[in-house]
Amino acid sequence: MAKARRQTPDARRTRGASPKATRAKRQAPTVPIRERLAAALPGALAGLVAITVVAGVIWLPRVLDQYPIRQVGVDGVTDVRRQQQVQTALASLVRDANYFSVPLEQIYQRARGLSWVSEVSVRRQWPDTVSLDVTEREPVAVWNEAVLVARDGEPFKALKQYDLAGLPRLNGPDQRLEEVMSFYHSMGKLLRDVGLGIERMEVNARLTARLTLDNQMQLVVDRENYVGKLRRFTRLYRGVLSTDSRGVARVDLRYADGIAVTWRDAEADKNA
Repeated sequence: MAKARRQTPDARRTRGASPKATRAKRQAPTVPIRERLAAALPGALAGLVAITVVAGVIWLPRVLDQYPIRQVGVDGVTDVRRQQQVQTALASLVRDANYFSVPLEQIYQRARGLSWVSEVSVRRQWPDTVSLDVTEREPVAVWNEAVLVARDGEPFKALKQYDLAGLPRLNGPDQRLEEVMSFYHSMGKLLRDVGLGIERMEVNARLTARLTLDNQMQLVVDRENYVGKLRRFTRLYRGVLSTDSRGVARVDLRYADGIAVTWRDAEADKNA
């Protein structure tokens, strides 16, 4: 009687299976290279970003330091004193700034805050300049020897920044500036028709004006129908007064139907 062959556990497990199938079963499943690259890409990108940030932190300040602001250009300002005031006002804002970090909004606000500046625009100019385009207030008179008055009637403090020669001096109650300027403009227009200009005008609380003209003639006129009274004077000046050899020292226009004239010769005789 033959003995039955004893089978090992491995033989039992592989019974009925081909060698090829057994090898395939034992091999680990493979992952396509495209999927492996896709899985690794986020980590690689994160590493690249980190390297870039570190490099930027190290090198960016060095790069920016190569483009410091070296000059401030100011267009539209004609007087050296006002040019210097702009430069002084902005010095602390541009001293340590570079082309990219210079604070344009702060520069605008500081320049706009100068009393004689009406409008201003600010821009960078490659590679090392901040440029300002300034519109100045145009003074037309000195008010109470304290402030200037712009063409639009607004007072502003800038006596030291302007040459005051040629500007008329206007004096009067502080609260009457608007009315005094109205007098000045309308009277000045009428007087220019006969070649005269106003050098000084003093107005009291009752709005009686005493004018010194550029030929040193003095006029006195009250606010009652002052336009009509000045027109009467210009007609008389054009026809008679401008050519009289005695010379006119003073004309009082406060009369309803006439004027009072004081001659220079008469004043000279009186003071002799």
